[in-house]
Amino acid sequence: MLNRPRVAVLLIALTVGLLCPNLGSAQNQDPKASNANGQDRNLTDKQEAISQQFKRFESTLHDLGEYMKKTDPARADLLFRAFGQSKQNQMTVEMQQVLQMLQKGQLGDAVERQENLVKNMQTLLALLQSEDRMSEVEKEKKRIQDLLKDVNRLIGQERDVRAATERGGNPADLKKKQKQTAQNADKLIDKIDQQDAEKNDSQKLEKDQQGDPTDKKADNKSDKKADDEQQEQKSQNGNSESKSEKSKDSKSKGETPQQGKSDPSQKGSPEQKPSQQGQQSQQQKSQQQGQQSQSQEGKNQQSQKQEQQTPGREQIEQARKEMEKAIEELEKKQKEAASKHQDEAIQKLAEAKEKLEEMLRQLREEERELMLAAMEARLQKILAQQKRVYAGTLSIGQVPEKERTSRHTARAVQLSREESLIRLEIEKAILLIKDEGSSVAFSEALSQVQEDVQTVAYRLNRTQVGELTQEIEKDIVSALEEMIEALQKEMEKSEEEKKQQQQQQQQGSPQDKALIDMLAEIKMLRSLQFRVNKRTRRIEKLALENNSNQADIFEQLQQLSNRQTRIQSATYILATGKNK
Repeated sequence: MLNRPRVAVLLIALTVGLLCPNLGSAQNQDPKASNANGQDRNLTDKQEAISQQFKRFESTLHDLGEYMKKTDPARADLLFRAFGQSKQNQMTVEMQQVLQMLQKGQLGDAVERQENLVKNMQTLLALLQSEDRMSEVEKEKKRIQDLLKDVNRLIGQERDVRAATERGGNPADLKKKQKQTAQNADKLIDKIDQQDAEKNDSQKLEKDQQGDPTDKKADNKSDKKADDEQQEQKSQNGNSESKSEKSKDSKSKGETPQQGKSDPSQKGSPEQKPSQQGQQSQQQKSQQQGQQSQSQEGKNQQSQKQEQQTPGREQIEQARKEMEKAIEELEKKQKEAASKHQDEAIQKLAEAKEKLEEMLRQLREEERELMLAAMEARLQKILAQQKRVYAGTLSIGQVPEKERTSRHTARAVQLSREESLIRLEIEKAILLIKDEGSSVAFSEALSQVQEDVQTVAYRLNRTQVGELTQEIEKDIVSALEEMIEALQKEMEKSEEEKKQQQQQQQQGSPQDKALIDMLAEIKMLRSLQFRVNKRTRRIEKLALENNSNQADIFEQLQQLSNRQTRIQSATYILATGKNK
C-alpha cells in the first residue's frame, strides 16, 4: 500500500528544493543586469511555477487527510495539522507577494520574503516527518540504551578479571575468566553487526522503493561514458584495420614505396608509431579509469560502512583483541603484561561507552525538537479553531436575547460541537506532554484550557453566549498563544545551541533535557495564577449583580479552588525538582 505521508514529504521537499535555487539566483543577481527583461522574466516564471506547485501541494495535503480519515486517523490528523500550519503562515499569499516583487524588480525585498518562506517550509517538512521519525528515534534510543547496559556489564567483568590478576590469582582461573569476558565481547560485536545489517537492509529497501534520482543520473552518465569509450575504441580499430588492408593491397599489386615516403611495414615507421601509441594510450587510459573507478568504489564502500556502523563498535573490537592478548600472556604466566592488556581493554570499552552516550544524547535532543515542533503545530491548529468559535460566539452575543431565533440556537449548538472537538485535540496534546514527563506547568496549563473548553461547550449548548462565556473563550485564546510562544522560544534556543556546536562535551551518563526550561515553566505558573486572579474578580463582579445565577457562580468558584490547589502542587514539584 502506498505510504501517503511519505508522498507528502517528497512533495514538500521538492518544493523547498525548487525555491532554494530561485533564492540563490535572486541573491546572485547583478543589480545592473537585473534590468534585463529576459532575466527578470526568468525569475518571475520560476516563482510563478513554484507558487502553482505549492497550491497543488496544499490541496494534496487536504485530500490525503480526508482520504485517510477512517483508515489511519493519526496520520490524517498529522496531514491536517500540516495543512493548517501552511494556512496559518499564509504561505501561498507570501509566494504571490514575492512574485509581485520580482515583477517590479524589487529583488532585495523578494530575497527577504523567500528566506522566510524557506524557513516556514523547513518547519512544515519537520512536522510531516515528525511522526515516523519520532518512532524511529524512540526505537534507536532503546537500542543504544540496551547496548550501553551490555558495555557497562563488560567493563565490570573486565575490571573483576583485572583485579584478580593484580591479586595474583590462579593463572588457569584467570585465563578462564578472561576467555569468558572475551566471548561476551565477541557476542556483543555480533549483536551490533546484526542490528546494523538489519537497519541498513531496511534503509536500502526504503531507498529502492522511493527511488534515488541522483543515482539514476550517475548511472546514465556512466553508461553514456562507457558507450562513448566503446564507440571511440571501435573507430580506432576500424582505422587500423583499414590501414592494414591498404598495406596488403599495395603489396599484392607489387607496388613499392614511393620516394620520400617510408614503408609502413618497416619497424619504427612514422605511420605505425601513431597507431601503436594511440592504442597504448587508450589502454593506459582505460586502465587508469578502471583503477579510479575501483578506488572510488572502495572509498564509497568504506564511507558507507563507516556511516552505517554503530558508534563504539570499533572500540569494542579493539577491546576484544586486547583481551585475546591478555589470554596469551596469562598462558605464559606473564601477569604483569596481561594486566597492561586488560587496562587497554578497559580503556577501549570506556571509549565505546562515551561514543554510545554521545549518540544517545543526540537522539534525545532530536526527540525533544520533534516533540516541540509537533506540539507547536497542534496548538496552532487548536488556536485557529478556538478563534473561529469565539468569532461565532460574538456574532450570536451581539443579537439581543429576545430577538434570537431557532437559527441562532442551532448555530450555538454547532459551536458547542466544534468546541467539543477542540477538547479532544487538547486531550491528545495533554497525553503527549504527560508522556514526556518533565513539563509540570505546561501540563497544568493545558489541563486548565481543557476545563475551560469543556465549560464553553456546555454553555454554548445551552445558548449561553454572554460575557462570561466570551471571557472564558478569550482566556483560552490567551493561554494557547502563551504556550505557542513558549514552544517557539524553546525551538529558537535549540537552533542557537546547534549553531554554537556546544563547546563543552557532556561527561558521564547523558541526562534527558526538559521539554520546557525552568524559567519558561515559572513564567507559565505566573500566567496561570494571574488568570485565576482575573477570573476571581470577574466572578465577584457577576455575584454582585441582581440577576446573577448563584448555582453557576458557586460552580465557577469551586473550579477556581481546584485550580489554585493544582497550581500550588505544580509549584512544589518545580521547587523540589521532582519532575527531573
